[in-house]
Amino acid sequence: MKPMPVRLRNAACAVACLLGGAAVGAEPLRETGPVNNWAEMRAALAACWHPPPDTEGALIAFWFGLDKTGRLRSKPRVTARRLAGDREAAKQFEDAALDALSRCFPMRVTPSFGAILGESPIRLRFVNTPPTTAYQINSNITVFAPQESGRAEPPAR
Repeated sequence: MKPMPVRLRNAACAVACLLGGAAVGAEPLRETGPVNNWAEMRAALAACWHPPPDTEGALIAFWFGLDKTGRLRSKPRVTARRLAGDREAAKQFEDAALDALSRCFPMRVTPSFGAILGESPIRLRFVNTPPTTAYQINSNITVFAPQESGRAEPPAR
């Protein structure tokens, strides 16, 4: 069987994220082809993250840099936390966010996007709430929890 073209796989990942997220155990995007822009990076990060149950309302934010090859320059710094649930649920939420970073990075990137990454600190938030309007410009990335079918989506603006 012929492999799916890279752009089609990236688009499929983005659609899966918009329609409810990737399934647990989904293959990280880094194996499907190089990421070429911020939207593809957001889709890749969403596909890597699987928030645990009983953590609704939690968030964790990271600040980090990537080199031009898509590798972390150093350990991501936690800049904010709002953990929900009991102690075990809070630990599972934080561990799930760190696991997502481990699954996603290093991320294969195109040379042109790699040149941008080398100059851009990344601010990433994993948020276990329904999607809301969020500041999603370039390296400011908010990844919302996948939504179950039947949950209301935010109104379009």
